[in-house]
Amino acid sequence: MNTNIYLRNLNRVEFIITYACTGRCKHCSEGEHTLCGEHIRPEIAADAVQKIAAEYDIKTVMAFGGEPLLYPEVVYAVMTAAKELDITKRQIITNGYFSKNVDKIREVAEKLAECGVNDLLLSVDAFHQETIPLHVVKQFAIEAKEYGIPIRLQPAWLVSVTDDNPYNRKTREILDSFADMEIPVGEGNVIFPEGN
Repeated sequence: MNTNIYLRNLNRVEFIITYACTGRCKHCSEGEHTLCGEHIRPEIAADAVQKIAAEYDIKTVMAFGGEPLLYPEVVYAVMTAAKELDITKRQIITNGYFSKNVDKIREVAEKLAECGVNDLLLSVDAFHQETIPLHVVKQFAIEAKEYGIPIRLQPAWLVSVTDDNPYNRKTREILDSFADMEIPVGEGNVIFPEGN
């Protein structure tokens, strides 16, 4: 048992799969994505899940980025390892835009379901949709739902969820466009403009 007080209660592991991204969102915490093209190797990521879970009671494994599904084989390896170890929650945060090809989108959704993803957080809002085509994201959501992957929409809000500003109005329009798909909206993130 690890005696480090900061690791004693470790129950969650998060992987930044890559800094590469298909979006260029104004609010992104990852900056300019200067390390595009670099990513974790699948076998190293899966090994890390196994080694950490052998030492700690891990309840959640998450993959995000950049856009993690630009390198789906890494996500599959991480999630397969988590599933084999009976880690309860297997999450991905994605903007849903990793391919325009419907067959590729369907294939990725099917494999995510096979490797046990059970919490897909889909980033959709005024910021993401400035550079990411909504129709492609919706296609991914359709395919993920078809394969039984639970999805939540994860918007970024400016100042607060209730603040009335152009970004939040646009985000509400985008969320409303998913209404017929009956996808719940998660808490999302609140961002603050500089100076606040």
